[in-house]
Amino acid sequence: MHENHQISEFMLPDMDSTFQLFAAHLRTVTPDWSYPRHSHPMFEVNLLLAGRQEMTVNGQRYVQEPGDVMLLRPEEIHESRASGLESMTYYCLHFNVDDRVLRGLLCQGKAIYHDGGSLLTQAIRPSLDKLIALTTRADAEQLGNRMRTMSAVYELFAGFSETLTESRKPETPGNRTTRVASEIAAGLEKCVEGEGAESEPTRETVAAVTAGLGYSASSCNRMFHQVYGMSPRQYLSALKLKKAKLLLMEPSLSVEAVSARLGYKDIAHFSRQFKRWTGEPPGKFRARFHI
Repeated sequence: MHENHQISEFMLPDMDSTFQLFAAHLRTVTPDWSYPRHSHPMFEVNLLLAGRQEMTVNGQRYVQEPGDVMLLRPEEIHESRASGLESMTYYCLHFNVDDRVLRGLLCQGKAIYHDGGSLLTQAIRPSLDKLIALTTRADAEQLGNRMRTMSAVYELFAGFSETLTESRKPETPGNRTTRVASEIAAGLEKCVEGEGAESEPTRETVAAVTAGLGYSASSCNRMFHQVYGMSPRQYLSALKLKKAKLLLMEPSLSVEAVSARLGYKDIAHFSRQFKRWTGEPPGKFRARFHI
């Protein structure tokens, strides 16, 4: 007979989240510096450290003073220039994150400009200062500093999540857009969790997940993009890529086995898709982890 003598237990939640950090840089520019109109599929954080910066986002002009932060969502059209008689220094980083809740908070937050005294700026400034210090180190590529960078980025995410959660207006139980988008995301995640789920083309998988929701494909796409900042197909591709990378890092699996596990009919198809996602074939990616 099994007797339970346990009095109490505390456990951390299971976590499976990744992020990508792109082109984080500290830059000082001349008073006549400018950057042309552009957009990108990533989030951007821009912290002004000295001087003055004018940034136009989606046609709206903002003026940054030292300590002010700009938070841009994917695909927002923006341009910037130095504004003043002195040089300007700013820190900029671009990132993607696959945590569904955090991504939803970031995309649904409407504020772009946050002054130096705002709750969000105060929450994320310590982690940005850590990242700035790491960026300027000559040994930033060393493993220890790469791990410190990851820690600082997760601290940044914690600052975002806590501040944006507190500032967001309470959602009504019948919030259609959030509910539908969440159901689509959960359905896509369930499809990728099972072995062989990727055998269907991305378009057919998305169609199958959205078919029973009672809305047109265009409406589902619009609501999903509004909540998560990407289309259901892009979200599904990100899930597939994440699973492919994890399987390729498993030493007991060959590339052929990974391809079959993911449901591809032949390795050539999987190799083409993986290279389209990452710019390198799966064998080259795998070789970086298994000698």
